[in-house]
Amino acid sequence: MNAATEQSVRELIRSFMAKWLLDSVPDPDPATREARGDLAPFHDALVPGIRLFNERSFSTRLGNLHERVAKVLADAAHARAVQPLDLSGTLPVLTREFITQRVDQLEHRAALPDANYEREQIQNGFGGEVEAGTRIDLFIETHAGEEHYFEIKSAKPNKGQCVEMKQRLLTAFAIRRDRNAFWWWGVPYNPYGNAVYSHNYPPSFFDFPNEVMLGEPFWEFVGGTGTYDELQQIYEEIGVEFAPVIDGLRSS
Repeated sequence: MNAATEQSVRELIRSFMAKWLLDSVPDPDPATREARGDLAPFHDALVPGIRLFNERSFSTRLGNLHERVAKVLADAAHARAVQPLDLSGTLPVLTREFITQRVDQLEHRAALPDANYEREQIQNGFGGEVEAGTRIDLFIETHAGEEHYFEIKSAKPNKGQCVEMKQRLLTAFAIRRDRNAFWWWGVPYNPYGNAVYSHNYPPSFFDFPNEVMLGEPFWEFVGGTGTYDELQQIYEEIGVEFAPVIDGLRSS
């Protein structure tokens, strides 16, 4: 990534950390925490200072940060990027019914995910059309004219999130029905490291080779070759910057 893009990414991450610390860390003063009902003596006995940090808030906000970082990177690497994208248009009634039935089949494991089959069925839709709309987390148009629609949720989504992502992505493609349009679940990292991704729900909904970009391939597509390693280094460096602040809170 170029210097300007790197600086923008750093500012996004620093702003995220500063706001998270401000909004999510309770007052370290024991009297204040007692008045608010924030004391948890057994938690603090096992891991001193753990109640100062709202881990769930951190993880939730970090997901949105990934989307914003991806937008900055895509702006520099591609023709156009929008985050989020509100897409509206029309699609055939039969296609709408296909999407509903298809997602239901996947949810109940009555069919295996097959992106090529789904693409063919949607492209061949015909008949009367109805209005439709959806919101996509990230849209990228490449310099070659390809359109890529990304949903970026938790790396370990629950069943409801998988249903929502699949519905949105198929609807986006059904509205466009363009041979140069593609849809993806974009996953910022593999929670299983170098092992095969094995969280229970997503493999029932997504054809991984054809509609999932996981970890390094996601960031390399969004920002170009080398982006994954560069981004990880930036996160680590900013983590070092904020370490004294966090250590100070833990010891308060």
